[in-house]
Amino acid sequence: MTHNSAPEPEIERLNQLALERLRGNRRTGYDPYYRINYEYSIPSPGRYQWQWFWDSCFHVIALARLDPAMAQRELETLLAAQRDDGFIGHIIYWGRRGGFLSALYMQSRFGEWRRRHSAMLQPPLLAHAIEAVFDATGDKSLLEKYLPAAWSYYQWILRERDADANGLTAIISPYECGMDNSPVFDAPLGLKHPGRFALLFKNRWLDFVNLVRGNFDYKKIRRRGGFNVVDPMMNAILADSLETLSRLYGEVSNRAMADESERAAARIGSAMNDQLWDKDLGYFVYLSGNQRERLTDLTAGSIMPLINSSTPADRIERMVKEHLCNEDEFWTTLPVPSVARNHPDYDASSESYIWRGPVCMNLNWLFVRGLRARGYSEIADELASRSRRSVLRDFREFYSPETGAGMRGTEFGWATAAVAM
Repeated sequence: MTHNSAPEPEIERLNQLALERLRGNRRTGYDPYYRINYEYSIPSPGRYQWQWFWDSCFHVIALARLDPAMAQRELETLLAAQRDDGFIGHIIYWGRRGGFLSALYMQSRFGEWRRRHSAMLQPPLLAHAIEAVFDATGDKSLLEKYLPAAWSYYQWILRERDADANGLTAIISPYECGMDNSPVFDAPLGLKHPGRFALLFKNRWLDFVNLVRGNFDYKKIRRRGGFNVVDPMMNAILADSLETLSRLYGEVSNRAMADESERAAARIGSAMNDQLWDKDLGYFVYLSGNQRERLTDLTAGSIMPLINSSTPADRIERMVKEHLCNEDEFWTTLPVPSVARNHPDYDASSESYIWRGPVCMNLNWLFVRGLRARGYSEIADELASRSRRSVLRDFREFYSPETGAGMRGTEFGWATAAVAM
């Protein structure tokens, strides 16, 4: 493996282009329901006009390096729609038409359309976004301001999505983990090698069923035997987020909350290692349905727990050597494909089958960060370098793992996460 560190002019050019992109995608206005002036960067001009939760977290992470004040305004807009119980939806429809759009898309609870947010989660990267703003500013008063909201948000997830009370949280839709059309969800959706239309229909039908039969309440959905999956990536990010939260509480000398966050993270990590690790396969599996049937598709999510401090070093080494750095699986021209190269549904070039091969820079940011933390700095540097080279061509929603060429959504905000690698 050769390491190519980026020259300073390349980094400066990338930073300049990323800031221009996030400014170009900026949307501002007044929301009559919340009575606030909102400000955020849309994911991409065209199909993505609203504030998506994990996109926004990655925008904040990038902006903290480029324009910390702008990052702070995006973060505060994201938190403005938080419910009293801590929940934040995966989409927020800002503006005067927000209530209508919330109802139209059928991803929000009955009676909550005026609140302008969906009723689903996305990967819970809120703590990472707060950390990025704090690292950029050193302002502990911002932590005092944001940490209670973050703790309330994570408590909602731990309380509402761990029906077995065993430390593992579940998702009620592929949209919640962000990897919408991953082949690992085909079986839970009742599909086998589906076409694009079948995937779209099944996911949208699932939204309708979750609304009508459960009002997006996980416990109701589970009682009726609806879609619910324990996803190793979601749990890995949740555990890492809680560890991040613990460090941030330490910065403001709140030892009690730091310890409580650390305990919550350790509980998730222990449950993942006990229930999701497959020693024969050498990676973490998914669990589907009330019977917790094992799904062994090898996806980027299957090796995401390598980012966690709770994952034993020997397991991390296996995932890195046997899977991440395996050219037949994840070490492609541009790593890390969303499913392994040798998966039967791997498709590197189709823009219709997203999450069935193409690379996403937000996942690469997580891998780079985790690899460095776990002592694999050389691999992290090489992954970051290859990622930057692709992003310097253009900011896209996805990239081909075989050529590094951009794919699907254009002028895409989350690709700016490359500046924070």
